[in-house]
Amino acid sequence: MRSLCLLLLVVFAGTLRAQADNLDVPNSTQGWHLSPHGTIRVLVLFAEVDWDVDRSKDPAPPDLEHWPSGQLPRWKDELFDPRPLSTPRAEISRYYHDISLGRYSVLGDYVDRLIIIKQSDHPGVTSAHGIGALVAREASSTGDLQTRHGLSITDFDLWKDGGQPGMPKLAGPDDPYRYDHVMVIVRNNGLTHGQGSTDPGSIGKLFGHESDTQSRFGAMNGLPFEILKHEFNHLLLGGNNFHSGGGNAAQFNSFFLTLQGGHSMMGASGSALLTASGWDRDRLGWSASDARYRMNARDALGKPINGDLDPFAGDTGTYLIRDFVSTGDVIRIRLPFIPDDRYQQWLWLENHQGRAFNGSPTDVFHYQQLACVDSVPPGLVAYIQVDRDQRNGKDLYGGYADYLRPLPANGLYDLRLFGEAVSDCPYPGQRSMAYALLPERANPFTGNHELELPLFDRNGDGKLMRGEHLVPNSRVENGVVRHRAGFYGSPEHLFTLNGERVLGMATNPTSAAQLTLVSSGSRAQHGGKAPDVRATYLNGIRVELLDAVPGGSLKVHIRNDDTVIDRDVRWCSDSIVLPPLRGRDGRSLTVQGNATLLLDRSMTPTRLSDPEVVDGITYFAPVTQFTLLSGAHLHVRSGSTLALRKGSVIHLMPGAYLQVEDGASLTLERDCRIVVHGDARVTTKAKVGRKLKKKGQLINAQ
Repeated sequence: MRSLCLLLLVVFAGTLRAQADNLDVPNSTQGWHLSPHGTIRVLVLFAEVDWDVDRSKDPAPPDLEHWPSGQLPRWKDELFDPRPLSTPRAEISRYYHDISLGRYSVLGDYVDRLIIIKQSDHPGVTSAHGIGALVAREASSTGDLQTRHGLSITDFDLWKDGGQPGMPKLAGPDDPYRYDHVMVIVRNNGLTHGQGSTDPGSIGKLFGHESDTQSRFGAMNGLPFEILKHEFNHLLLGGNNFHSGGGNAAQFNSFFLTLQGGHSMMGASGSALLTASGWDRDRLGWSASDARYRMNARDALGKPINGDLDPFAGDTGTYLIRDFVSTGDVIRIRLPFIPDDRYQQWLWLENHQGRAFNGSPTDVFHYQQLACVDSVPPGLVAYIQVDRDQRNGKDLYGGYADYLRPLPANGLYDLRLFGEAVSDCPYPGQRSMAYALLPERANPFTGNHELELPLFDRNGDGKLMRGEHLVPNSRVENGVVRHRAGFYGSPEHLFTLNGERVLGMATNPTSAAQLTLVSSGSRAQHGGKAPDVRATYLNGIRVELLDAVPGGSLKVHIRNDDTVIDRDVRWCSDSIVLPPLRGRDGRSLTVQGNATLLLDRSMTPTRLSDPEVVDGITYFAPVTQFTLLSGAHLHVRSGSTLALRKGSVIHLMPGAYLQVEDGASLTLERDCRIVVHGDARVTTKAKVGRKLKKKGQLINAQ
């Protein structure tokens, strides 16, 4: 009994210490300017601008079906539930209930009259983002606080003002009372639709009271779901450097050359799935009530296990992942061999069973309601996390945007372009370029995928700008252009039992680390040097989808010895690094089964400037350098091929071994080389070796 009491005392003291640490050190689970836990209630004001001075300034026709002029919008009661419900009905309240696993309740009510802002009275109405203060001032001058459900200021003051980023937010009312958040939604000003902003600060006196935070949105085309949740989520997660999942913009420094789509709380008009990501939930401390770990999954027998895996520390085997949206299950895999001075990376796996299974209105593709967009199939969603693993500390809210890169199951390619295409999916008149995903142009290491905005030097000035992107909406298949809005999500992007089931070192996409280039779309922040990752580090990690289990779980098998290439692959990268892996056959990399390993030059950009023109092709990427580290063994079996093209170079560091069996093929174009350093070895047919040496293509470096 005494031992038990002592143990309880130690545990209690440890708990107090952890709580004290949270009080002293910023922690992301405590939110940026608002707490992501508990309950908050939002006051909404609907407004319309009367352009009585210049009617030509009015961006909206008077007869909008969803919001007729002079009236409140027809969807006014679809935003927030005014009071808690076990299953929220209103769209925004349900969204936060689902993504937080019930940990965060966002309620709201609206002033039960339309606020009219006359241009003649308020010349500043032309300032789109200044509309909030004008609406608050006008509302206060023309009446008292009267909400649709009869709520008062006390119902909107559930948190004390002054909470600092990452620090505890105190529940309870202010003295004097303050609104926790005031949201202005405008029918017809410069924000039009899909635009808005938020601020940690007061909107000004509103019915005699200030506010802690505020936001304003345009709603010309309907309920502004995407931008509303994006901006409100800033107050939970951080500033513009937290843009991700289809919510980033060209001017912000980001981890990748191209703007990324996919899904996250910070997604907006460019999202595929509309729900949160596992990274979001981890960042804000949202987990199921029975969760035992930061990240949770199940072993093959259904017992809870830590879902944060390191296959090179023994975390291999068979696992179950339940439905992500309803349970929070995820698997996160640390990618090894990235040098410590470079951005570390992780591979995330989420099981999305879709709305038909879990009932969540946001576990859907962005435009799934349209006939041209197919529904989410049950399957695995994969993406890469770059850096951004810190949940506490004083520099908690620094870093760069687009820290999540989707890995769609249909792969990455050097896109083949076919000229301009005009698509009516997802909305009429969208201009972009038709493209094809061709097997011979597969590029799993540095290619583009459909959930990002690929860049091309459209104006031919030798520089890439993010404004030169294309939106992957119109794909050419068998000579026919299909307008399927791929950027906004497609069933092909999930790993499914009836489609792609394996993600490994030699598949497309790959389990290898991703190249990063922090930039604002016109200038590389680090000049292509550390801490950017400028090499593809091979790792042997393999994830295979084995089966579906009754109840919505997916069974996966994870290994760290997948070093065999048994299908044709094309590898392109600034640098490819093969560590001394030991696969199933004891080698670091084996090419077998009549497969070809082709080292080629990427036609997809890996840099922003300094293009090279070779044989009429413009490259924004260098030739591929493939380095075998000391102890690495590349074995090309009989019947298989190792081919080098377009200036590719293999470097064998001291202690490395390239073994090409007599029945295998080793082919090098005239500008390609194999460089042997120190005591590294190359064995191949004597005739082939002599020929390569004579041509200066097999070189012993001093």
